[in-house]
Amino acid sequence: MKQIKITDQDSGSSYTFYDNSNGTILRRFDGFEYPEVLTSIEDVARQYGAYYVNSKFGRRRMSFQGDLVASDKFAQRRQLLTVVRQLGKEKLFEVTTYDDLLLRFQAEIIRLTMPYTHQIHSFLFELEASDYRFYSQTEVDQDFDANDLITLTNNGTEITDPIFTITGAGTDIKIINLSTGEDFEIDNLTTGQVVVVDVKNRTVTLNGVSNFGVFSGDFFGLQPGGNGIEFEVLSGDDANTNLNVTYRHAYNGI
Repeated sequence: MKQIKITDQDSGSSYTFYDNSNGTILRRFDGFEYPEVLTSIEDVARQYGAYYVNSKFGRRRMSFQGDLVASDKFAQRRQLLTVVRQLGKEKLFEVTTYDDLLLRFQAEIIRLTMPYTHQIHSFLFELEASDYRFYSQTEVDQDFDANDLITLTNNGTEITDPIFTITGAGTDIKIINLSTGEDFEIDNLTTGQVVVVDVKNRTVTLNGVSNFGVFSGDFFGLQPGGNGIEFEVLSGDDANTNLNVTYRHAYNGI
């Protein structure tokens, strides 16, 4: 990695490691290539106790290490510790790869080894991310008018979870991923009503309040590559009904 930036999302304070620049050296990275694979045994309904083994991705364990080599290493060390001191909470990590891919992920710092010396100050970060995917730093933001058909492209290698925001008024509202056949429907909306469907967190809100009653269908993601998305509004005030989709490209590894 060319660069790793850690941000404490509570305080907003951050610290950036560079590869052999600005007083830091990044030396080794583990776990960034691929996530852990978990093997699960699940019962199959109506199969007389039969089971199958299914491999699934779980949490991602990662580590990186290097040295602090600034002229005032003690001030550098104190600055770093103010950002990472709250262990047990997920931090935001933004990385730049050697081929200039800008990615981000959230992870908990489960261990920081940083021996106190008067010479070079080495460090070892051990991380655990609840979501195994890496996401692009830049968010895609796409608007649809009623009855639009638009291709949304996920440039990554993993399914990514979008946020759909539907603004009324309109009736017979349906959003379809033509590439996978998945879809969901939204109940009739009056003027100014806003429904937000958050696929990753499996939440549905109506005007900011949780309301699963207005939603039926699939919480579908965007597959790697192109996804043909159709926004159907078959009746009502379709001229004033619109859809906004935001998402980030998702990657399995670096």
